[in-house]
Amino acid sequence: MNRVTKVNLLQENYERLKAGKGKWLDKRVAYMIAQMITLEDKQYSDSDYRQLDQALKNELGAFHLLSQPVRSMILGMFLARTNSTTTVIPTLLSDYQRLRNVGFNLSSYSYFAAYVLSYSETAEKELIIKKAYDIFKEMKSNHFFLTGPEDGVTAVSLAQSRLLEEQSAEQIAILVEQYYRTFNDNGFYKSDELQFAAALAAQLTGKFSAELILRIPKIIEALKQLGIRFKAEFYTSVVTLAFLDMTTPLTIDSIEEYLALIAEKTHLRFYKEMRQLLALNLYITEQMHASKDYIDVSALTLSIMLAQEQAMIASAIIVSTTAANSSNS
Repeated sequence: MNRVTKVNLLQENYERLKAGKGKWLDKRVAYMIAQMITLEDKQYSDSDYRQLDQALKNELGAFHLLSQPVRSMILGMFLARTNSTTTVIPTLLSDYQRLRNVGFNLSSYSYFAAYVLSYSETAEKELIIKKAYDIFKEMKSNHFFLTGPEDGVTAVSLAQSRLLEEQSAEQIAILVEQYYRTFNDNGFYKSDELQFAAALAAQLTGKFSAELILRIPKIIEALKQLGIRFKAEFYTSVVTLAFLDMTTPLTIDSIEEYLALIAEKTHLRFYKEMRQLLALNLYITEQMHASKDYIDVSALTLSIMLAQEQAMIASAIIVSTTAANSSNS
């Protein structure tokens, strides 16, 4: 699928979503859902979305913490998976409870972690969850005030990583911290986004990579030339691009075509950073598919990156909504 067709599909999926069950969704959330479906070259199905939503309502009952926008984002991620049916909902809630039982936070963000856990075989889940909570505690000891409920998805994804399976929770946390400090020395501001990026680097490389670090400034400068400022919401994209560039040198200015198409065809005139994030994700997915014969980047890796972005966007929307409600009260 060429880039024009891809962006056309993105906008079509957004419009179908907004015309259906997603009518009242925040525009950013709707585009993130449309993007996930588009990345799989699929068309949005409102009937499938409604079936998943109804199944979730039936299983949740009256009292739960799975509120908007997290709820819609998770349904969107399941909708994008080719084999998702309503049977995924009981598994999601069961996995959420497993995470709660070992000590993960009672939070809507823990549902993102449960979603990522759904990629693992049932027989592996107990060991993964235990290791994930140990990783979470190690990360918490390194950054007590920074590490919160939204980092559960990071801990689970680290515990799932095949490249890290021989390492203990302590060793994984040390690797993440090494990347955290090194990225910080290279201009990344201390933030939860930096911790996400450091964890993603650990999953992509399995060990500390000086080569990855050396490619970071090149990527930052190339994006700057396209008008994409180096901001926290782009940290994971920068790390992923640097990793891909290690195998096959990237032509970063190709992102400009996606930027132009998204500016022309979407309804994101006043959301410049959202347009840039969509362009980066479309380009990264394109390059992952092009490099699949040279690197081992699984569907899980991409899902983790997107789930982390979903958590960040959800957090930003919740914070902005809370602030707006407070100012109006």
